[in-house]
Amino acid sequence: MPLPILCYHKVGPAASLGRFLNIEASTLESQIAFLQRRGYGFVLAKDLASHVWPDRVVCLTFDDCYLSAVSFGLPVLEKLGVVASWYAVSGLVNQSSSWDGPIAAPLCGWETLRTLQSMGHEVGNHTSHHAHLAELTPEAQLAQLAACDTELRAQGIHPGSVCYPYGSYNQVTASMVGRLGYGVALAVDKRIAQEGDDRRALPRVVIGYSDAPPLLAYKLWLRSKVRGTARNSALPRV
Repeated sequence: MPLPILCYHKVGPAASLGRFLNIEASTLESQIAFLQRRGYGFVLAKDLASHVWPDRVVCLTFDDCYLSAVSFGLPVLEKLGVVASWYAVSGLVNQSSSWDGPIAAPLCGWETLRTLQSMGHEVGNHTSHHAHLAELTPEAQLAQLAACDTELRAQGIHPGSVCYPYGSYNQVTASMVGRLGYGVALAVDKRIAQEGDDRRALPRVVIGYSDAPPLLAYKLWLRSKVRGTARNSALPRV
């Protein structure tokens, strides 16, 4: 069963936030409304551990818990009655996205994260310092994931899934996630997830500034078909 998992970051006006990893609130609303019109419901990432997925559902994910995503994106989710999975970098909560360098932006505080959870959203594990997990030793990977898990739980937050920063993971990472008791972890790819995928490396489609509903539809349902046709046409005829 195919299940689109969408990867968002910032939400807000391009005039103040730029376009990099950002979409306007109106675009987010148009995307969700488009999916609803097509009969899609919405699930949390932590619920994808099941071997059988429900039909016609989408999972919305917000990496890093940027303050702008809550300020401008959460009202859209409330208006349309949907929930999402938000991924917090525990060591930088209530600080800024230092990994972004000169365009670092404010991140949510603990009270905001607890509020998200109380509203039915999921707040998940995004490591303690936004690490490139694939570049670390197994011990360092486990330390990043375990520290985030411990810090979230100490704040009354109950993470149900992991999101790999930068989509970075290797063969060891899934076993580290499993040692901590997580059944679901998210990466990134240019395809939608399938029931047969490894639950600790589920692909997500990254959403960009210009992804109005027609381009969103292309990314989710047409891109793989177009590329498949192109590949097949290049094969020698025998």
